[in-house]
Amino acid sequence: AGSGEAPPAPGEQRRRSVRIFRFPGYNETSKDGDLMLLRLQVPAHLSRQVRPLPPARTCAAPGTACQISGWGSTTSPEGEAHLVQVRG
Repeated sequence: AGSGEAPPAPGEQRRRSVRIFRFPGYNETSKDGDLMLLRLQVPAHLSRQVRPLPPARTCAAPGTACQISGWGSTTSPEGEAHLVQVRG
């Protein structure tokens, strides 16, 4: 029997976090401001699959299709936390 965790996919990197920085405007009830930065124990290696996001030059207009990614559940009640991507 295994640990229940799948082996890394090609190009995937796994890192431990050593510190979290929660957004100060986070609202536990509404989940507004649900944003957190993580300090990694070991830096990620930049590759085709892993790269930094460029800084935004402007704000997107309301109704603009966007792509986001992060950890969390897309169901309620909250299930297991996985990396998720959403295209709107």
